[in-house]
Amino acid sequence: PDWGGNPYILQALGCFEEKMGYLGKAEQYLIKAIRSRPSHAPAYVALVQLRTRKFRQTAQVGRRLFMKCEEELKKAGMEPNAFVYTSWAALEYKKEGNVQRARMLFQKAIEIDPRCSSAWLQWGVMEAANAPDDDNEETNNRNMNNYEQAEYCYRSALRHDPKNSRVLQAYAILETKRGNTRNAINLFERALKSKPRDAGVLQAYALFVSDLGDYESARALLEKGTRVNKRHAPLWQAWGVLELRRKNYDEARDIFQQGIWNCSQPSGTQSGGYACARLWQAWGVLEFKTGDIAAARQCFHRALDADPRNAATFTAWTILEEMEGQTKDARAIYERALKQFPASSDEKLSLWRSYELMEQREGNSNRAQLVYQRSMRETMVQNNNDYKKPTTSPPTTKEVTTRKPGEVYVMDDGTIESKVPESVMNKKK
Repeated sequence: PDWGGNPYILQALGCFEEKMGYLGKAEQYLIKAIRSRPSHAPAYVALVQLRTRKFRQTAQVGRRLFMKCEEELKKAGMEPNAFVYTSWAALEYKKEGNVQRARMLFQKAIEIDPRCSSAWLQWGVMEAANAPDDDNEETNNRNMNNYEQAEYCYRSALRHDPKNSRVLQAYAILETKRGNTRNAINLFERALKSKPRDAGVLQAYALFVSDLGDYESARALLEKGTRVNKRHAPLWQAWGVLELRRKNYDEARDIFQQGIWNCSQPSGTQSGGYACARLWQAWGVLEFKTGDIAAARQCFHRALDADPRNAATFTAWTILEEMEGQTKDARAIYERALKQFPASSDEKLSLWRSYELMEQREGNSNRAQLVYQRSMRETMVQNNNDYKKPTTSPPTTKEVTTRKPGEVYVMDDGTIESKVPESVMNKKK
């Protein structure tokens, strides 16, 4: 029996509020859905994704929720949920880098539902993305094994769901990594034939043809994507970055502005909300590259107003201030950034390291040592807390013969992040 409102409606409201940028309200609705029906698995998955992706909370937070969901399903006498184990596996891999645990969880999901396209897709992406980068005979053999494992996952998904555009997209990107350009194009075309309005596929296809040097086709694909889905911020960002790289600065500014107008969320900020943060950040990088420092600072400020936890913005802004000789301001930005992320998160560890290296470049060895000590102290405290609250191991399954993976740049939503221009980085060295 339910202990409150309809959990499906509450979950739908939570997802809607998240999409509109009201993350606090979204969390409240999802918690209500779980309280109403403790065995409602989709609400757990949505809550974990909200907390770990948008709120940047640790994997431990998500792990506890998945374990709670597992327990409640058993209490209710319900079958295990393949989607729960798929999301749990993605959490272990993306947040913790624990490939072995993720494989066990993916295998559990497949045993529950062999037709689960999401499990096959994400398992394939993980295997393809986990290949080493070294260029030697042993590594090349491992890459081939990884690619074969990823291909097996994609083919398994397509066997049950032959028109799944995201699986076709991931398979196409795998083929680009293997150098099979013709196969990649055929798979991208199949994906668009299956779902012509899939903005993620259009973006990935555009990035691929751009890498081949066909900028006109890339521009056409991105423009088409913004027509079929005007609120897809990664598409606007990719298009703007393409024009930035082609040194079409005015066109890039116009694209970023149009993207912000179209993707703005009524989330209470003047900068358009979470979805627009990546566009402000990319626009700031553009102004940084063209030498308009004041405009770049303003764009970075707007990006953090839209998303206070946008790590790419913090990184770009600190580099700008360091390049301008404003070390004191760079320190203030680092200190502000460190407060936004949980201990031991990838973003925070990266920020600590960048902060330490900045002090070393400035010749402040004592300050650099202090930053290092602070980071180590925080990490040790976090590890001690985790040790006091051990988690149970994920469900054990029979051993699966898998090969270690290969690097794939497929992303769930097709996103990319702008980077500080290489010329600027070279000046720093």
